[in-house]
Amino acid sequence: MNIRRFFLPLLFALPVAGCSSLLNVQRQPFTIYSPNLDAAATPAAGPRVDWQLAVETPLASDVLDSARIAVMPTPGVLEVFPAARWRDPAPALLRSLVVQGFENSGRIVGVGSAASGLRADYALSIGLHDFQLELRAGTPHAVVRFQAQVRDYTSNRVLATRAFAEDAPAAGTDAGNAFAAFEVALNKIIPELVDWTLREGEAAHTKAPGA
Repeated sequence: MNIRRFFLPLLFALPVAGCSSLLNVQRQPFTIYSPNLDAAATPAAGPRVDWQLAVETPLASDVLDSARIAVMPTPGVLEVFPAARWRDPAPALLRSLVVQGFENSGRIVGVGSAASGLRADYALSIGLHDFQLELRAGTPHAVVRFQAQVRDYTSNRVLATRAFAEDAPAAGTDAGNAFAAFEVALNKIIPELVDWTLREGEAAHTKAPGA
């Protein structure tokens, strides 16, 4: 009985000591990067459509589904910048920029995230394959690759599919230069995605019964 009385206080004290040591650990500061979509980077001029679009959060691997900025120093090897973050996890970041791209175009009646409650006619889904800085023979490139689908929102039927890819060289291998290259890549690929989606959605809408 005396042995039990001696050890029980120690057992309860261990978790508290552990928490205390964790609370005293100083967090390493990091920089948050928030890409901007240039309002001038709009898709090719075209007719305004009278349907609404829900943009779904892109699907991505666990590595890319993160606010950490990924780097591929050699093919097949992914690392992250230790002191840099995106403002949101990459899929959510891409979704918000895509929505902004449609808004900037001025060519659609209504657009928003799938969770916004929008009464959409069509949905845009994206499978995000690459969103990292790649080093090739020592030269850094910001790479964005994804597969996009336009679907009928009610039936979930796929209406069109296309692969998109953009590769922008970076001036250096640090996080700041990587961020600048990503902005260039995103300002090229998103207007292409917007224009393609509007064309495919309008083609389907024109063929729909009662259109």
